[in-house]
Amino acid sequence: MKREKVLKIAAGLIAGVFLLTFAFLAGCGSTGKSASATEADWSITIKDASGKSAEFTNKDAGKLEMADVEAELEKKDGTKINEKWKGILLSEVLKSAGISQYSTVAVEAADGYRQEYDAATVNDAGTILGFFLDGKEISADDGLVELVVPSMSGKFWIKNIAVIEVLN
Repeated sequence: MKREKVLKIAAGLIAGVFLLTFAFLAGCGSTGKSASATEADWSITIKDASGKSAEFTNKDAGKLEMADVEAELEKKDGTKINEKWKGILLSEVLKSAGISQYSTVAVEAADGYRQEYDAATVNDAGTILGFFLDGKEISADDGLVELVVPSMSGKFWIKNIAVIEVLN
């Protein structure tokens, strides 16, 4: 009788562990992969010099032409990595928001990290909002949209862009 009771308890524990494991895995999603820039809804606030703002969304991005850029990313430790990016020119994003004149533009990440860029950098044919890195779409884990600035070191590249602001 004691043995039967022990077996029933053990069977119940095994079933419970199985159900908890199944529930955990189901909650993690079927692929474990986060949404990409074209699958997820996202928006970036664009502010002009007068303080007026508009939203630039994934739908707006889909209407603009993509550019291919080869860039060398210089990391904090001085190492360099060659990357192939595909995205939208920052100057075209501003133009789509009705902004054509600026001398300084700031880009800010969702975590508050912010950098400023002069007009020459903004208008550079390599300065893009990147969506694809080395042929693969970047994911939500990577920030969905990254400012790629090949003419500058990695500290000027901004992941998970939240705001683009024309300062003057």
